[in-house]
Amino acid sequence: MKRFLIFLTLYLFSFSLFALPSRKELKELKILPRSEVFFTQTENCYELQILGIEPAKVQLDLPDLPLGTKFISSKKEEFINENGERGTQISLWFTFSESGSTHIPPLMTKINGRSYFFEFEQTYVYENPALISPVAEVIFQNPSKLENDKKSGQKILKAQTGQKISFTVMIKYAIQVLDFKCPTPKDSIFTESNRTEFAKGAQKISQFTTESKKLADFEWQILSEGTFSLPEITIGAISYNGVKKQIFLPKNIVISVSKSQNSVTHEEKNNEIFASAFTKPEEESVKAKDSLPARQEYQKIAEKSKRGLFDRLLARKFAIFAGGRVFSVPEEKTKGQNFTGGQKVRLTEQAGAWSFIECQEFSGWTKNDNIFEIK
Repeated sequence: MKRFLIFLTLYLFSFSLFALPSRKELKELKILPRSEVFFTQTENCYELQILGIEPAKVQLDLPDLPLGTKFISSKKEEFINENGERGTQISLWFTFSESGSTHIPPLMTKINGRSYFFEFEQTYVYENPALISPVAEVIFQNPSKLENDKKSGQKILKAQTGQKISFTVMIKYAIQVLDFKCPTPKDSIFTESNRTEFAKGAQKISQFTTESKKLADFEWQILSEGTFSLPEITIGAISYNGVKKQIFLPKNIVISVSKSQNSVTHEEKNNEIFASAFTKPEEESVKAKDSLPARQEYQKIAEKSKRGLFDRLLARKFAIFAGGRVFSVPEEKTKGQNFTGGQKVRLTEQAGAWSFIECQEFSGWTKNDNIFEIK
């Protein structure tokens, strides 16, 4: 009799520990991902918790898995939740060969001899951080103006000479930026603003994220016609696997620049002045022979034409850079960058006390005092 009472007490005690759930409660259960992010080529875990059921009374029957999804292992164990309730926790590990949303068929589970189907919650699988490199992105202020060229696969932004093109440079899949170089494109006015702390290398990402990080804002005015690639901005960054990578802006975006109706080049102005000296009516030319003011005016026209010719010849000249600050525009108030001297540079443009120079390492405007022309 005493043994029967002991057995009855233990049975009732075990029953109280595992309060059986209702069929409705079981049908509402889902198999959930253990972590917020899944990756390719690594083990990812799903979990199912069933309250009131001990592990010995649970049997699993795995479904046929889709291509690219591989079952690794499973585990059943008893667990206790925050309220002290006991149950069974089922852990299932899978690997995925490709990125994208998961599509695993329901898991058939027998509980106390009755079959139930539990659905896997859909989640997204990202490329393994150890296998991906940082990516640079460009966000234009007016992205709707980008046109897709189906033949070339390029994205084309149309603009006019002198028009301001505003864009932001972003980076993705990088834990830290080591360097961020932004040379001035040729025949352009190019300014940078709002460089972030992350772009300066002052911040470091500790956990994986799919969000892009802002580096800086830019404003670009192209002064000549043609088709242009994005500026040759280079980013030195560390990927999630700890390797330093050199990142460039996307190559599939180009700027198609046409001549602005309101713009007149310096050369065109000189040509107009020079041509006007020979297109005046014949009688006016005869009257001007003995006119001293007219002769002085012709002299000014000749000097202006000579200066225009000099500017064109200057584009083919070279100089030695003595060192100093180089600017994106010919203004000392703007932010410049110091460079050491000794380089041979090409002179492509001149504006008063300024010259536009370019070499393999840099390009931009500098004071004429910083260069020695090679004659």
